[in-house]
Amino acid sequence: MGNYIIIQIIASVFLIFAILKVFFQYRTDKISMKRLILWCFLWLGVGIIFWLPQTTSFVASVLGIGRGADLVIYTGMVILYYLIFRIYVKIDKQQEEITKIVQTLAIKESKNDNTKTND
Repeated sequence: MGNYIIIQIIASVFLIFAILKVFFQYRTDKISMKRLILWCFLWLGVGIIFWLPQTTSFVASVLGIGRGADLVIYTGMVILYYLIFRIYVKIDKQQEEITKIVQTLAIKESKNDNTKTND
């Protein structure tokens, strides 16, 4: 049981650091209030799982999942797939924006070259 308390303390320090980082991101206007609340709930949920691991078994039994550990793994996978999807969408959008910027610059450069040639 002693080793588990050490892990709980280490996880708690990490969670405090993560929540403080989220607040700092909010204070510097890097994330919105909505994202601040979302991340705080996520980190608090992780803290609850570390300090009260029996809650995952209870929630798993309510949802019809065999074990609490399975629930944590399933939930983690869903969250990771969602975040990967969000990253993919952002990268795709950035690629489109870069393409538009390059096209605009190429057109401007072409017009400048034509103007210099005609002079």
